Amino acid sequence: MTEASWSRGDGGDCIRLTGLPAGAHVRIFPGRGVSPETAAGGAGGRPATAGRLVREGDDLCFVPRFAFLDGTTYTVTVEGEIAAVLVRALPDRQPVTKVTGIRPTATEVPCNLLRFYLQFSAPMSEGCAAEYIRLARDDGDNITGALLPTEHELWDASRLRLTVLLDPARIKRGLIGHQDGGYPLRPGEPFRLVIGSGFRDAEGLPLRAPAQHRYHVGGAERRHVDPASWVLTVPPAGSSEPLRVTFDRPLDYGLLARCLQVIGPDGHPVEGTAQTGHGEQAWQLAPRRAWASGPHQLVVDPVLEDLAGNSVSRVFDRDLSRSEDRPREARPVTVGFRPR
Repeated sequence: MTEASWSRGDGGDCIRLTGLPAGAHVRIFPGRGVSPETAAGGAGGRPATAGRLVREGDDLCFVPRFAFLDGTTYTVTVEGEIAAVLVRALPDRQPVTKVTGIRPTATEVPCNLLRFYLQFSAPMSEGCAAEYIRLARDDGDNITGALLPTEHELWDASRLRLTVLLDPARIKRGLIGHQDGGYPLRPGEPFRLVIGSGFRDAEGLPLRAPAQHRYHVGGAERRHVDPASWVLTVPPAGSSEPLRVTFDRPLDYGLLARCLQVIGPDGHPVEGTAQTGHGEQAWQLAPRRAWASGPHQLVVDPVLEDLAGNSVSRVFDRDLSRSEDRPREARPVTVGFRPR
């Protein structure tokens, strides 16, 4: 009979397994109520806790890739059967981590919206986002099947920003998911992105408070991003006023941070402080040094996308019969301007 207990091994906290049959398949899941499909690694189940097994004498120790979370329950399965349920004690500390940003910040999004970005004030834990992030209609009902289930969550290196994807199979019209269920978001029906306070930070503590953002839903967006349609407010030469760029629609927050660059008359990038405007529908660059006279160029990376995943070079959900939807050459696009 396999027994499991909290222990120390290989330099950190681990789950010690005693009496494990030789060659047995062990998996450990956060939470209770593990289904047979989940325990067996079937599709649609929650992901197992990442880690490795280390032998110590007659025992095996499961050492997690990321630290176990205080206040969390873990279910140990052996050959697809539940062998033990262990609970980490919750430390006697007050939660301090909070949600500092939910993007898009636009009040209206297209019904074929592709992603959200969540920003936190401190590093977060991994592996429990699906349990605490949901989409809900104004009547309180959850929008089921809207978010893409993934084995690995999309955190940045600091674990301060999480990218949450809607299921592309529900957005691309030719795929079975869309044919069976349509868009998860419905034009004219508002919804909320809700983040539960039980979401744990890297120290195992819950958030200080839940967070949410309410959106209106418009029609589908299926056009290339076109820099020629943007409006540039050009600063005077010799000044340090910002260059302001207004877009014809909200663009992707994460990509805006790296897809725009200004080149000066000398052929070198203009250094300064870039900032994305509210609703992700504007961008500006305040130069470190005063603007030189002469021709400048705003250089746009062709991977820049709008909220529906359409980029400068391609339409995410394109109609093969429409010539205007054909992919364009994936090269930077430049917009010229001259400080006046």
